[in-house]
Amino acid sequence: AARIEPLAQPGGICVSEDVARQIRNKVAYPVIKIGPEKLKNISMPMEIYCIALPWLKPDLRVKKKKSGKKLMVFGLVLLAALLTGGIFFIIRNYPVKDVLNSKLRIAVLPLTNISSNSGDEYFADGLTEELISSLSKINGLNVIARTSVMKYKTTDKDISQIGKELMVGSILEGSVRKMENKARITVQLINVSTQDHIWSMEYDRDLKDIFITQSEIAKNVANELKVRLVSSEKEQLEKTTTENKMAFEEYLIGKYFLNQKTPESIQTAILHFENSIKEDTEFALPYASLAYCYTLTGVAGYGDIPRNVAETKARNAVMKALKIDSTLAEAHAALGYIKFRIDWDWKGAEKELKRAIELKPGYSTAHEWYALFLAIQVRLDESLKEMQTAYQFDPLSPSVNAGLGRIYGFRNENDKAIAQLKKTLKLDSNFAEAHFTLGMTYTGIKEYEKAETELKKAIELANRRPVMLSMLAVVYVKENKPDEVKKLLAELETPPVDNDKLYAIAVIKSYTGQLNEAFNIFEKLLDNKYGIMIYMKVQREFFEMENKNLRYDQMLKKMGLE
Repeated sequence: AARIEPLAQPGGICVSEDVARQIRNKVAYPVIKIGPEKLKNISMPMEIYCIALPWLKPDLRVKKKKSGKKLMVFGLVLLAALLTGGIFFIIRNYPVKDVLNSKLRIAVLPLTNISSNSGDEYFADGLTEELISSLSKINGLNVIARTSVMKYKTTDKDISQIGKELMVGSILEGSVRKMENKARITVQLINVSTQDHIWSMEYDRDLKDIFITQSEIAKNVANELKVRLVSSEKEQLEKTTTENKMAFEEYLIGKYFLNQKTPESIQTAILHFENSIKEDTEFALPYASLAYCYTLTGVAGYGDIPRNVAETKARNAVMKALKIDSTLAEAHAALGYIKFRIDWDWKGAEKELKRAIELKPGYSTAHEWYALFLAIQVRLDESLKEMQTAYQFDPLSPSVNAGLGRIYGFRNENDKAIAQLKKTLKLDSNFAEAHFTLGMTYTGIKEYEKAETELKKAIELANRRPVMLSMLAVVYVKENKPDEVKKLLAELETPPVDNDKLYAIAVIKSYTGQLNEAFNIFEKLLDNKYGIMIYMKVQREFFEMENKNLRYDQMLKKMGLE
């Protein structure tokens, strides 16, 4: 050990081939081969390995370097701790979100449907999502979200490449065969750095026992990765949510359509969640999902259900879910989103979103929503941290990537915002929100030609969404193109004029010197709790009004955002 220690980086650990073989698959960090080294008083060169501890520099192929006596002692103490099991205390208490490529950072690849019926695809996808959900309840694991892993549903990429793209050290893959009232689930846990199978198991179970099976898989994965479960995590994993086969299947079908996130698919999802509830009125998960569906239709334009009806249905569903299971993270997140986007109950929203994250630390959506909540409060350092956490859990999500760019924009870090939004468009070139946010960012730095290009693309993709038309009009104002501004204003004033159009009209008026008329409209929208109004302190289209009219400050005070 004394001869090997000088080869390590300060604070690092190098070991011999024999030790590396003994500890492989028993620690949470990759053991990487450096190569043969000639050691003092040892005739033959020895193969040397380095433990990829998270605090080391990325270059793990370290150079020979003399170190002081203190560093040698520190390295030897760490090695002793490793060999006696003490390293597991370090692993458990080191912030998991900072440990990229650690074995504790895991992706569950889409389970392959090997049933004779191709229509059972929803079952394989749903089971994949539920496994992710179960593992996300374990604080010691960093689990990649569904949005990112589903991109590998049909891929010829190998485990090594997928692991590199998702920055994970472990991958859980497998298959499912559904046979009437039974399911056979086969899973394998793989070490990305070595391609070794850490653990594998086959389960033949009744469908009514599927949640118990998910719990067993999650606990086995935690055990194999040396993560100790605390009592609250065990309780969360061992909860039985339903034993009704039809209720479970209808729920999975509903999730399948909800994840497609189109107005049509959400309406279909609602029908299946309602069918699930009919089969088992005490099954909490479909109520929580139903609340999310109605919130989307009520405030996000995913349907034509009247807002007041959608709001009532969303509230009733989420409160029923919490009555059945007060520790359901999805229900707390859904309630937090309602309080945030609909009620403007800032204290209540923060309480519920934080509770959801406490119950399910790996819940990317809750981190994303909480980041946006913090942004409107102008708590931008906290907001960035939460969105970065969401990104670590869901690195291939266009929504999270664009959200990160949006937060950079709120912070006036425009170069970072532009780089992040371009990265988002590489993931999905047709993601309208990314084009829109990029257009707003270019507007802020007075690159109007680029802004015009991005905003026109967003408008095309989003079916001429009024808020996007208003930002294009702002660019035309800056470019001194009054005729183009008039054309857009005329389009927005064409009946029927709903709140979306009224908002866009008010934005244009505020930039064309008609501030009082603009404020008259904004105050009316404020009384109706129109959604975009909550971004008054950070959203770029409001900057023309800031500090120019006392009514601006009065509106902030009325919303509780002063």
